[in-house]
Amino acid sequence: MKPQENERLSRVGPGTPGGEMLRRYWWPIWFSELVTDKPVPVRLLGEDLVLFRDASGKVAILDKRCPHRGASLEFGRVEEDGLRCCYHGWKFAADGRCIDMPAEPADTPLKDEVRQTAYETFETAGLVFAYLGPDPVPLLPKFDLLFRKDCHRVLYSKEEHCNWLQRAENGYDPHHLMALHAPGYPQIALQPAKITWEKTLYGYRTQMDYPDGLVNVTQQVFPSHTRRLAARVGNAPKHYFNLRVPVDDELTITFFLQAEIAEKGPYRLETRGHASSDRLEFDPIDDGWWGIPSHEQDRIAQESQGVIADRSREFLGTSDEGIVMFRRLLTDSIKAVEEGKDPFGVIREHGMEDYIRLDAGKNFSDGTLKPPDIINA
Repeated sequence: MKPQENERLSRVGPGTPGGEMLRRYWWPIWFSELVTDKPVPVRLLGEDLVLFRDASGKVAILDKRCPHRGASLEFGRVEEDGLRCCYHGWKFAADGRCIDMPAEPADTPLKDEVRQTAYETFETAGLVFAYLGPDPVPLLPKFDLLFRKDCHRVLYSKEEHCNWLQRAENGYDPHHLMALHAPGYPQIALQPAKITWEKTLYGYRTQMDYPDGLVNVTQQVFPSHTRRLAARVGNAPKHYFNLRVPVDDELTITFFLQAEIAEKGPYRLETRGHASSDRLEFDPIDDGWWGIPSHEQDRIAQESQGVIADRSREFLGTSDEGIVMFRRLLTDSIKAVEEGKDPFGVIREHGMEDYIRLDAGKNFSDGTLKPPDIINA
């Protein structure tokens, strides 16, 4: 890959080709439970923002810098009808309108001229999603674990000090399982007899058929999410949705949604919060091949590629088929946006009574769980 193409795919800021494409999707940005009447500073796609919950209970998201003199609205005060800046008291409604300028004349036309950048939000499954793109706003796809009612959920997030593309490509690289993760999971140390890729409406379905009869199915949801299922003998299977979010060019946060399907309620929602880390630092362990704890292996491997991987130095092989397909889809989506079209997987309409079933599991070799099946919510 040429360096200029790597830049085109990697950069996420406003005005960059990749960043403009990524702005056409909804992104989880924080936990619903942790958004109150105290402003929360967040960062998404290279933009500094502030979250707060207004008097109506709706989560609002504004540019963090007050347009008056640039003070941070994270130190502001949430009032009945908006967020007031701590510096000179300018107040902004959830839609970005400036509704009070205490030191200005009551009839000042300045209030009508000032507009703080505001974005759309949506809450589901204990997460706040944000859309930073242009109108018309697309729908948040109703993926099963985000919308189905019959499950217990656990939420947490972790940060990775590398570009989002390294994190996303990991999902399209099934062969890393046999090396990086094999010490902790001997059942996946075997080389699959066959790996099958199937393009769906939302990304790719990967099926790995092992010599011992095990079948491992994973769903990749474009542009950067992974849906999988892990089964343990004697326990109910755990469904996982890993949502990888580009914070900026050099930092990615992954929101982990772990769910357990249950026939009866009441259904639990546990928010464990965010775990920060330092780049390439971890607590070594004595067992295993690499001395890296299993929950840190992906992070360390991807951070070690560099803050932004230099793909001009790569030598890709036949085992990198998934990486090639993903990059091609990413390139096509960027081009589509430049031509005024929607990128891959953007949804403009769907039946509100349905959700998108993305079952992904092991030993489902009869094909009955091939997505995108639609079932009633």
